[in-house]
Amino acid sequence: MQRHYSISLIRHGLAAILVSLVTGFVLIFSMLGGASLSPIPVLIEFTVPGSTAGWRTVHIGMMMNGIMAVALGCAMRAVYLNDTQGFRVFMGTIIAVWANFMFYLFGMFAPNRGLTLESNVLGEASLAGALAFFPALIGAVTLFYAVISMLRAEPSD
Repeated sequence: MQRHYSISLIRHGLAAILVSLVTGFVLIFSMLGGASLSPIPVLIEFTVPGSTAGWRTVHIGMMMNGIMAVALGCAMRAVYLNDTQGFRVFMGTIIAVWANFMFYLFGMFAPNRGLTLESNVLGEASLAGALAFFPALIGAVTLFYAVISMLRAEPSD
């Protein structure tokens, strides 16, 4: 069963990398103010919601989260985890990956960047801030659990 969780975790990591690649195009569109058909000198102008810095965060953050999930999926093969531990490492990691996606995405639209539920030095509290904060909090807790479980696991034979 541990192999199943490892493979599933790697697949989620690859899906996160795919999301990163897509948001990389959104980042380019945000920077250019539309879609360029380069090398043909045509720009289809439109406004991308959010900020260029926010899309850069989503792009880079999801790439790093994808790499983390792939790495933990591969590392699962080097340690012994019973079925319950394997499931918890798997779930803890994928919850963190997709919760971080929500944090990056909603945080871009939150005046307080979703770092707190209340207003902070960055800006006012908002629904977008809450939608960024709660998943990030849950993801942080589940990822701590997954990593500590992996650290405590015995090497596999």
